[in-house]
Amino acid sequence: MKNLDRPLLLSFFVALTLGCGLHFLFSLWPSILTEFIAPVNESVWEHLKAVFWPLLLAGAYLTGAGRWQTAPWLSSLLLCCGLLLLAGWYLNCVAGAGSLGVNLALYFVTMGLGFFLPAVLPVGERWDGLLTGAVILLTGLIVCWTIQPPGTVLFRDLSLVDAAYLPVW
Repeated sequence: MKNLDRPLLLSFFVALTLGCGLHFLFSLWPSILTEFIAPVNESVWEHLKAVFWPLLLAGAYLTGAGRWQTAPWLSSLLLCCGLLLLAGWYLNCVAGAGSLGVNLALYFVTMGLGFFLPAVLPVGERWDGLLTGAVILLTGLIVCWTIQPPGTVLFRDLSLVDAAYLPVW
């Protein structure tokens, strides 16, 4: 694979480290600014931030450097976020397998896919506008639902006793 080179690997490890660091950012520096980029609790939705922001920054760097095209990168970003939400919900709320090790493995796999998929997704540049709009919409949802999260299971702090097994609505 011609895309597997030093800047790509360095970007992957920087993004992976940044995402792990984001998990602790709000605890170290609680403010309205860190609230929008760092997980503020152990909900599946809040963990989306640890994948979304690092992949967004890495993708912006790699597309600017000419290593990725915009449409495959944006589509992989959205797919990885969707995968994290779906798998996180299933593992934590349905299967009851939401241990620290399982959630870390899900994070590593999701981040790995975020760097692998842009090289193999056959998404044409004509999708740039729609995909950019979808990423902007997701960013808006992250901001809005950080301020006022819905009461569904995706937004419940799963570190609380039995929070994952409360009724969905």
